[in-house]
Amino acid sequence: MTDQATPPRASFRSFEESTRDDWMLIMEQRRELEAALAARILEQFEHLRDDYGGFPVDRLEHSVQTATRAERDGRDDEYVLCALLHDLGDPLTPYNHPDVGAAILKPFVSEANHWM
Repeated sequence: MTDQATPPRASFRSFEESTRDDWMLIMEQRRELEAALAARILEQFEHLRDDYGGFPVDRLEHSVQTATRAERDGRDDEYVLCALLHDLGDPLTPYNHPDVGAAILKPFVSEANHWM
């Protein structure tokens, strides 16, 4: 149970019943969700800590190493970010984990970096 009050919600049961005020409320909460995106990604990033999968370093250290190597190689910020987040989905979806990071980054990076 949480101590926070439940945020206000729209009350329509179908889009036809929705009002402008409903959509203003939805969009306000959407902006709050988007504003906290980086914090939520970093929170998920912490799940890589102590996840070794048999390797000598955990996935968090591996991700930081990968991003550091990209930066030292002179890659742009987008590339470094992609390198940093490439294993983000591994704890949740080990068989297609690169797709998770790619999906998260798609709205924010170039097509070339997204493809990578």
